Amino acid sequence: MFLEDLSDPEVQEAIAILIRKLPKIKDTVLAAENGLEVATSILRDQESLRYLFERVDGQLSRFTVEKESIDALFTLLEKMPKLVKYVGVLEQAADFLESLGKDKQSQQYVLAGMKAYIAPVSSQVEHGVAVIREAKVRAEGNSEPVSVFRLFKLMKDPTVQKTLRFTQSLLEVLAEKSKK
Repeated sequence: MFLEDLSDPEVQEAIAILIRKLPKIKDTVLAAENGLEVATSILRDQESLRYLFERVDGQLSRFTVEKESIDALFTLLEKMPKLVKYVGVLEQAADFLESLGKDKQSQQYVLAGMKAYIAPVSSQVEHGVAVIREAKVRAEGNSEPVSVFRLFKLMKDPTVQKTLRFTQSLLEVLAEKSKK
């Protein structure tokens, strides 16, 4: 039966391939033997093993894993797709800002656009500051006492009435919001 198998061309080809690969097989077996010898000598060397395990134990003892940590890890893993999406958006924004920081022409364009929005607001703020300064100067220059009759006269002034209605409404809104 064995001789019949040797006459089969497939078997002959397999034997020829095996014979050609014998040097590689020999090198692999020798490397495995060397690895086993090293592993065996390490396992026999109790002092080295003790040192190795003490180092590993010392490194791992810093990492105490509690149930809360594991729960937090799983929660983080569940939210990972959403976090990755947000990180992608932040990365795009950072890339844009970085490229903007390097491009002087884009900086000038952004500053010009911002000035178009800021100019009306800053002029209103400047006007408000000027009105307050003028009122302060007038109030400091007027030393005449305010009488009850003068207060009644001021109460009829449309500007005072508008301001008092606004103040009253503001206090009502604040009271409602504080109840919620």
